[in-house]
Amino acid sequence: MFGNHLKVLRKSKGLSHRKLAAKCNIDHADLVRYEKGDINMSFNSLIELSQGLEITLKDLMDF
Repeated sequence: MFGNHLKVLRKSKGLSHRKLAAKCNIDHADLVRYEKGDINMSFNSLIELSQGLEITLKDLMDF
């Protein structure tokens, strides 16, 4: 469920995988895997994603 939520948020901001990954200092391949639910992410990655998406951590986790 989180992966789908992340994908919707990314697309709503008009960001590609590569653009969001660059804003978050995360490898774009890992971002794809997060969206697919293939790998778990660290708390630091969650914080970086919320900052890259310019939303609160609560909004990122509210799915």
